[in-house]
Amino acid sequence: MRGVSVVLAVVAALVLAFLALTARAEEPPVTILRAANSYDVRADGSYVNDYELEMRVANDASARREGQQAISYSPAQEELQVVAAYTHKADGSMVPVAPTAMRDQLAPGTADRGVITDLRERVLIFPDLAGGDTLVYHIRRLVHRAALPGRFFASIYLSRSVPLLDYTLTVRAPRDMPLLTEAHDLDATKSVAGDSMIRTWHARIPLADETDSVLGPYDRLPRVFISSEPDYASFARDYAALLAPHMRVTPRIRALAEKIAGSEPSRREQARLLYEWVDAHIRYVALYLGDGALEPHDAEQVLASGWGDCKDHVVLLNALLAARGIAADFVMLDLGNQYSLSVPPTFAQLNHAISYLPEFDLYADSTALLAPFGTLPFSEYGKPAVHALTEGPVLWRVPALPADAAMMELRTVATLHDDGSITGQTATAATGPFAVELRRDAAWVQATGDGAAASSQLSALGDQGSGSFAFDPPDRLAPSYAVSGRFTLDARPDLLDGDSFTLPAGLRLLARPGDVLLPAGAGGLPADAAAPCYSGRQVEEVVLTLPPGRRVQRLPADLRIDGPAIIYRGTWTQHDATVTHRAELQVRTRNVLCRGDERRMMAAALTRIRRDLHAQVRLAQQVSAQN
Repeated sequence: MRGVSVVLAVVAALVLAFLALTARAEEPPVTILRAANSYDVRADGSYVNDYELEMRVANDASARREGQQAISYSPAQEELQVVAAYTHKADGSMVPVAPTAMRDQLAPGTADRGVITDLRERVLIFPDLAGGDTLVYHIRRLVHRAALPGRFFASIYLSRSVPLLDYTLTVRAPRDMPLLTEAHDLDATKSVAGDSMIRTWHARIPLADETDSVLGPYDRLPRVFISSEPDYASFARDYAALLAPHMRVTPRIRALAEKIAGSEPSRREQARLLYEWVDAHIRYVALYLGDGALEPHDAEQVLASGWGDCKDHVVLLNALLAARGIAADFVMLDLGNQYSLSVPPTFAQLNHAISYLPEFDLYADSTALLAPFGTLPFSEYGKPAVHALTEGPVLWRVPALPADAAMMELRTVATLHDDGSITGQTATAATGPFAVELRRDAAWVQATGDGAAASSQLSALGDQGSGSFAFDPPDRLAPSYAVSGRFTLDARPDLLDGDSFTLPAGLRLLARPGDVLLPAGAGGLPADAAAPCYSGRQVEEVVLTLPPGRRVQRLPADLRIDGPAIIYRGTWTQHDATVTHRAELQVRTRNVLCRGDERRMMAAALTRIRRDLHAQVRLAQQVSAQN
């Protein structure tokens, strides 16, 4: 019996050891043990923000990745202080971050020629950080000036990509400062201390897979919005008052508007000419509304410098329009995948600015790069928008993309030769937002060089070869646009020996049927989730002539999809030595966010369409009729 007991004890010890190893192996690489975020708000809207973080790393690889923490800040708007920073070792000892290990650097992207920002990063380098240790820091931001005079805004979202065991958000503000708040997936409490009202939110966020998420963080993640603006009408008035001095019509602005529009009798044509001048002559540099100062430069200063961000573009264009007596609103919206506005007015979901011309009921974005007057990029259609006005309605929605506005059609005619090489031609035509993207592609070809761009594009499509493009200047902003190309693909004798292959799309530049219009990545979303979708038409036809004595063994099956919102036809034909695949998709939806059955049907259709587009053929020797 004693021997049995010993054996059982050993087995139990081994089981416990195995369970301990399994638990350790399942521990996430990074766990946030505690995060505390507090705002001490003053009556003028300035504030002090303290943020404390305790992050445990499970292994040495995670320690190497997380050992440098970068904290973004704007020196023009705030002072950043490091109150404490140290490595808390697993044995209980603490190793402080030395002052020499706290470095300032440019924020990522600021070295790009298309990006100008005042953002910087304070990088903290944690010493002796290893698996099982915890990095700890406490930073303080002293924000001396409110975004809008006398107003306070805060917007916070919490990622689910790392488990967060304890999160606390605290806002202390004067009792007579009314704050409007909205919280999702956080618990809220209130208390009073002297002349202050203290609002507290608490959450515990488990790890969750977000790889299929398609909406922006302020539409789906645990989040809190806080604003001292009572409503969007007040918010719009306050911002309009800040903008107005920058849109003054000066003698120089008036003279330029006269020079551009001249004696053109049509007011809409005048507006188009002014828009195209700003698009062509004012270089756009990216500085999103929420990332830097909210105040634009004066229109005349933008004109003198020749560059500006979205706010600068709008103030100059609106000033030029005003010089011709054409009214234009300054409009704020989101440029990404956020399709809602919080009840408390904040800038969190308003990171871009465009113009609205009420006389023509038309939105225009002169920063959209090669977009014709009145055409917007896909991402701006259907977005909620705030018009910065002193009176009248301020909450609007950009109309959804009209059913027949976006079209693209690609046709490739190619020949497979006896040595396995392929030569051919590709023609692409597009309208609406697709034409905007095709013009950008043409501009990329110009900047890269014709031959280099063709080789690079073929390589990106999985082919090796050479080619050339032909197109009209992309800055001629007509409603439609076309690009053609010639290509030669390197010899692949295996195609003649029976290997399967997809028909060559040639010098394809735009997305394939289904991509862009249908909700990509939406197959794994929860049943009630929403995803962006657009009306439009996409056609791709590839015609391949085979060498003598060859034919396709068996054509892939045709695909036919008929739904309330989409029609798709994928057809395969073979006539003599020519095989053709034609894919045509028509999407008609009144929505910009597809939900429920419509989204699920579209996601399922996209999977089938992609399978059809990637179907392969195999060649065989043609048997003569004599045999």
